[in-house]
Amino acid sequence: MANENTYRLGHSRFSTSTEGLQLILARAYDQKVRPLCQCCRQEPEMYIAKIGNEYFLKRMPGTGHLHDPACVTFDPPPELSGLGQVNGQAIMTDDAGDTMLKLDFPLSLRGGRAAPVADPGEAATSAVASPAKLRLLSLLHYFWEAAELNKWRSTYGRRRSWFIVHRELVAAAAKATTKAGPISGNLFVPPVYSIEDKERLAADRRRFLHRLQPVAGKPTPLGIVIAEYKGYEPSTYGRKLTLKHLPDYPMFLDEVTAKQFDKIAADKIEMVEATPNSHLVVIATFSPKPNYGTIREIAVMPVNGQWIPFDHDREHQLLTALAERDFIKCLRYNLSSKAHVANALLLDTKAPVAMYSPNHDLVENVYSDLEKVAADGVYPAWLWSPDNFDMPNVPEKAK
Repeated sequence: MANENTYRLGHSRFSTSTEGLQLILARAYDQKVRPLCQCCRQEPEMYIAKIGNEYFLKRMPGTGHLHDPACVTFDPPPELSGLGQVNGQAIMTDDAGDTMLKLDFPLSLRGGRAAPVADPGEAATSAVASPAKLRLLSLLHYFWEAAELNKWRSTYGRRRSWFIVHRELVAAAAKATTKAGPISGNLFVPPVYSIEDKERLAADRRRFLHRLQPVAGKPTPLGIVIAEYKGYEPSTYGRKLTLKHLPDYPMFLDEVTAKQFDKIAADKIEMVEATPNSHLVVIATFSPKPNYGTIREIAVMPVNGQWIPFDHDREHQLLTALAERDFIKCLRYNLSSKAHVANALLLDTKAPVAMYSPNHDLVENVYSDLEKVAADGVYPAWLWSPDNFDMPNVPEKAK
């Protein structure tokens, strides 16, 4: 079990269980001073986020690897995942903790028409995606990592709720901008839906969508939605998509986009339906109307019961084996499914262990390359070879 973190403000120290924590954080927030994490001698800086009327300690973007692996805010070096390719180019973070994102898809319509939509399948399969810009699926990976939803600690319990997912995604988006402005102005993550609260939720959504209404002489903004996929049915001009926690706001796809959706999502939908306690997260850009949205581009990401992403069955088996351990799921961003990145980084061992569980269809010569990459890595490696049906024993916890 990870020890409770302590932090320093000037000569004073506190922890997340300190009495009057909210007052301490509120004062530091107003004075624009940064708490220093005491997990190691480097004392990495933190920042304070205000969400509603509460204050939360957050890790400064890009500093996760500076923390001790036992620290709850530790993140692996970017080189272990696809983050290393885009960090500093498509994702640029300043000293204030604010992040500028460069996107490879439009967030507005010009003259009533959108720029040509890239094949969404490329978001998950292209090996030549430019690291200078984030594709749609890569943006979802960024939000997931910035919200620390790819991280799991044994102290968290067995499950996460959508309430937590929503809260953390909204907080992560509040620190990010694009050349068009704060991305929180475009991003809609539906809060937990309840019938008793449906009128207030609908009013809140209408207020958000009103900000995306066209202004004469300017491009028409597009929204970005992140939600859980529920299902679809045919519509007059293509497909009607239903998202969880948005039962009264359907999303429509035209025939072309619906065919692209089938291309990228059919296997993942079947995998999620066949896997207990799993979900399919959707990210899409859309043209908003008062009572519905029209999807322009869409990508999907399977997640397990803890809302941790997985790409295939062997990776899901690994995450299941780690359900009561401390680990971080590494994300691919713009990299292809064949790129040599760690699937997870195990944190509760004597030294962190980079875990590699490539899909069973990885050919032998490519796996040999992966073995070399793993051997040259920053941390000791654990490998589950494609030709081995049974998963090797997971390294034991440090005592």
